[in-house]
Amino acid sequence: MSEPYRGARVMGARRAAPAGEHGETPDAYEHAQMDRIPRIVAVHAGLGAPSTSAMLAERLVEAARAALESRARLATTEVIALRPLAADIALAGIGGPISGGLQSAIDSLSSADGVVAVSPVFQGSYTGLFKGFFDVIPDGALRDAPVLMGATAGTARHSLVTEMALRPLFTYLKARPTTLAVFAASEDFGAAWAQGSDGDGPHRGAPLADRITRAGAELADLMTRLSRQAPVDALAGFTPMADLLPGRSRGGSRGGEAAGGIS
Repeated sequence: MSEPYRGARVMGARRAAPAGEHGETPDAYEHAQMDRIPRIVAVHAGLGAPSTSAMLAERLVEAARAALESRARLATTEVIALRPLAADIALAGIGGPISGGLQSAIDSLSSADGVVAVSPVFQGSYTGLFKGFFDVIPDGALRDAPVLMGATAGTARHSLVTEMALRPLFTYLKARPTTLAVFAASEDFGAAWAQGSDGDGPHRGAPLADRITRAGAELADLMTRLSRQAPVDALAGFTPMADLLPGRSRGGSRGGEAAGGIS
């Protein structure tokens, strides 16, 4: 038996959810956005070539895209490396002009439906390049943006950096960080990547691939429920019948007035 239309659930016993800023309920919001293709934009401050931060960012983006696709939602993706913009970020950080390349990155981030942000760990925190980029973006650029955070380091001793450094940053920027964040140490890559949840390898917790899949699914869920775009009004182009027949409407009114005068 096929699954009933989701919108029909409002007819059952479930309590109606409160309307949002634009008067939408979660179900209405989801269906109103179905004709929009969401955008996932990743920003990483990887310095090496290859870069584990870039690898993690790309895999987080792919996990979120796959999760949206499993819900019959297509998505476009973009991955922005900050290393080529290092000089532009430094100049803008001391009051200089914002270059075209840096402005393009800022615009992509500001209009993204979902954001992935990954930094390597230097001295127990995110890098200066990573922080410098978020220092020069305009106020409100990430307001209400779902953000999936990631970090990479050579040792698992830095695994709390996502909670101690990244989460306060994005909370201050008024973004919507996911509850799950992904930290990857050097040992997480390579053989540990393919290890299953029941494997006998060095990881006793969830392997990196599983954590990425779960975090990507949460980002996709936030993107579905907390769209940064106003809902599409399905009746925006609707014209009332009275406006389609203005002459008849006015004539009927005059006729009524005349009849009232005779009586």
